[in-house]
Amino acid sequence: MNLSSGSQETPDEFAQLDAFALLVQGALMRYDFDARGQGSLVYISEGCTELWGVDAATILAHEAVIWLMAPREQRRLLRSGFREATRRGTPWAHEWRIVDARGRHKWLRAMGKPRPQPDGRVHWTVLVSDVTDSVRARSLDLASDDRFRRIFDSIPNIAVQAYGPDMIVRYWNKGSEHVYGYRADEAIGRSMLELVIPPELRGSFDRNHQRTLDGRATLNTGVHWLLRKDGAAVEVQCSEIITEHPERGVEIFCIDFDLTERRRAEDQRLALEAQLRESQKLEALGTLAGGVAHDFNNILAAILGNARLALDDAREAPAVAESVGEILKAGARAKDLVRRILAFSRRQALQRRVMPLQPVVDESVRLLRATIPKGVELSVRCDPDTPPVLADPTQLQQVLLNLCTNAWQAMPERSRGRLEIELQPHAGPPPLPVAGVLAQGPTQDWPALGVRLSVRDNGMGMDEATLAHLFEPFFTTKPPGEGTGLGLAVVHGILRDHQAVVQVRSRPGEGTRFDLYFRAAAAPVDGGEPAAAPEAHRATPAVRGARILYVDDDELIADLMQRLLRRAGHEPRVFTSPIEALRAVRNGEVDYELAILDHSMPGMNGVELVRALRVHQPGAAMAITSGYLSTELRRDAAAAGITELIDKPNTGEDLLEAIDRLVQRLRQPCTPG
Repeated sequence: MNLSSGSQETPDEFAQLDAFALLVQGALMRYDFDARGQGSLVYISEGCTELWGVDAATILAHEAVIWLMAPREQRRLLRSGFREATRRGTPWAHEWRIVDARGRHKWLRAMGKPRPQPDGRVHWTVLVSDVTDSVRARSLDLASDDRFRRIFDSIPNIAVQAYGPDMIVRYWNKGSEHVYGYRADEAIGRSMLELVIPPELRGSFDRNHQRTLDGRATLNTGVHWLLRKDGAAVEVQCSEIITEHPERGVEIFCIDFDLTERRRAEDQRLALEAQLRESQKLEALGTLAGGVAHDFNNILAAILGNARLALDDAREAPAVAESVGEILKAGARAKDLVRRILAFSRRQALQRRVMPLQPVVDESVRLLRATIPKGVELSVRCDPDTPPVLADPTQLQQVLLNLCTNAWQAMPERSRGRLEIELQPHAGPPPLPVAGVLAQGPTQDWPALGVRLSVRDNGMGMDEATLAHLFEPFFTTKPPGEGTGLGLAVVHGILRDHQAVVQVRSRPGEGTRFDLYFRAAAAPVDGGEPAAAPEAHRATPAVRGARILYVDDDELIADLMQRLLRRAGHEPRVFTSPIEALRAVRNGEVDYELAILDHSMPGMNGVELVRALRVHQPGAAMAITSGYLSTELRRDAAAAGITELIDKPNTGEDLLEAIDRLVQRLRQPCTPG
């Protein structure tokens, strides 16, 4: 028993306090207050020694010793809280921090209840306990919550929400604000169903949530399309975790990953893969085009050459001459088709130079005015300040004529058609494409100044499905027999060679607009007078009696050229084998002053045959014919000293003109130097 000397309690009451103190952990204390509110500590149990490190007798003699162990602010709160509870006669509880007599840091908790007495006095019985472990646990819990909140808030694209079994939001991080658009103060206290679940899915989500809590279903985990505050849909990857908090009970944490950026990246990857497949398809077609051009042009050369001979023989038979003329027309169309395939597949060498585009526009317009229907209004605007570009004028003219021809052919009412061509400077790179715009071409490393060439019509326009296939080879919306589907594929290939960008805007019934963007050239423009035609292309008087060695592995071509050359008055020796031709020359069986050799032959190509023939007749003129005058062939021919390259197919005129030029040059007497 530990009691003060001034106590008015009976021994039985203190015995009861001692008995009760044995049943609890901590220290039991009794305070007596008189009617004036003056009080004193009259009892304290032996448990005080463990709490404060001071025995009961010392505390009863000097009560202040235990209160001075608390910080000043804590002491103030202790006194004020206790006095207020005494005044009101209500229970009192308080926690405070101390450093006991042994230097130990502790948290204490006191709980007391006043008991008024008949004489106006008030007895207070107070139980003081050590709650250090409990406070530390709660502190760690709060610190953990705060740490995780700060972690969750630092990841803007990960939305984290916490809600209870009723689906009412208890926690809403910064990522949730970013993904769903609601601030935390707008979301907390509202139902997840109301906030982010689409109305048509709320029933199934709610039922699955209840089954999950009962252990009869899995969590709502997976990819879902949920709602933002503005009503827009957002695709998220949801993962739910059920936890149980000792105070808050069951809580569900939902972690949502915003898939918008991932989906955009995936769409870009698929688009790049589609472009790669398209490029591979175009490259395969280009390889095929180069491979078949030689054989196909040999066939065309035979058709056109024989048709020319037949036309000469049919001068007295108009009906036959008309039929042969139609054969020549059809052959010319086939020749043009091969040329377009080769242009599309980039099998023709570019001849680019720094030049203004206005002369290309002017020449194209001059040709267009002779072909477009009279009812189509043609408007042309060229800004004189447009900078020059590095381009092949012939190929760009082909681009412009192709686009304009497609434009007027797409006008259902050509009496009210309108075709506009505009050339002007353009600052910076091409604009980024928007919805409904087809764009092709590289935009990186674009100079500060460029050129835009636009072709616009008021024709039928195109839908998105047509736009998506616009540049594919052999794709056409024209009726059978009216289009090959190569026109825009050729345009695409030429613009690709010029590192240009094309953007196409079109809608059904609203016409079509092509915007072509070119890089401005840094070098000075080639503004001089057009160079005089090279001697190799000038008209020359006919030459007769030339001794010609002609080698072509195609028997049709060989037979045709023998008849053609003899009719022209020459003395041909024709071979279908380069090996046999070289053997005849070595044996002295052939005397020639001009050799015309096909390039693609088995066993030895034309350039190799030229090198072998040079050993025996170094002064003879040499020419190569080919249906595919590649860049490599041009380079090798120049190195071998080949004088002329003749393109197949032809009707014979090109070949005879080349023979005239070469033989005349050989027979021209040398002027003494």
